[in-house]
Amino acid sequence: MVRPPQIIPYGDSALLMQFMSDGYSRDVIRTVQAMSSELRADPDWIEVVSGYDSLLLEFDPLKLDPVAAEGKLINLVNGFKPGQVPTGRLVEIPVYYGGKDGPDMQLIMDAAGLGESEVISLHSAREYLVCMMGFIPGFAFLSAAHDRLYHPRHETPRGRVPAGSVGIGGWQTGIYGLESPGGWQIIGRTDITIFDATRDEPFYLSAGDRVKFVPATRGSAKG
Repeated sequence: MVRPPQIIPYGDSALLMQFMSDGYSRDVIRTVQAMSSELRADPDWIEVVSGYDSLLLEFDPLKLDPVAAEGKLINLVNGFKPGQVPTGRLVEIPVYYGGKDGPDMQLIMDAAGLGESEVISLHSAREYLVCMMGFIPGFAFLSAAHDRLYHPRHETPRGRVPAGSVGIGGWQTGIYGLESPGGWQIIGRTDITIFDATRDEPFYLSAGDRVKFVPATRGSAKG
C-alpha cells in the first residue's frame, strides 16, 4: 500500500511530491512513474522530473496559480488507482562480465564470497526496473540488485568509466550512458549505445522500462 505523498512548495514555481517509504519500494516507484506519465500529458506543467520516491513539478506562475497547482496534484492523488500503473517494455541488454569490462568483479566476488559465475548468475537472474534517468545523459538507475551483491561505491571515483559500463552502487545497479568519471563498482559492460545525441530518440532506455541482462561473450552482442 503506497501512502499519499506530501506536497511541498519548491520555490515560487514548483511543487515537490514526496512519497514516504522505508528504503527502496517498487510500489512507490511504479506509482511515481504512473503519475509522471499523466502529468507530462498536462500542458500546465513545464517540467516533470521523477525520482525513486518523488516528483518535481515546475509550472509557470503567470499562468497557473500556486494554490491551483497544488489543487491539481491533490485531485490526481485522490483519484489515483493502483491499476493505473503501466507495465513498461522489456529490454534485453547483453553484458560482458568481468575481465577488462568488469574491473571490480574480483572485489565483488571477494566481498560476497562468491565465484565469478555465481555473481554473474545472481546479477543477470532478475528483471530490473528503470527507476529514473540521471546523473549524466543516458545513465539508467535501476532497481535493487540481489542483496549478496550490495557494495558501496568507491571512496575515490575513477576518472574515466567507459560508456555502457554496468555497475553496482550500494543496493542499486546502473548503466553508464556516456564515458564519465564515476564511483560505481563496475562488473561488466554492454556494447549497446545507451545514449546517442544524434539519434531521433537519444535515450535507449526510459524510466518504466524493464531490463534483463544477458551474459555475453565477444562476438555475441546484440544492438
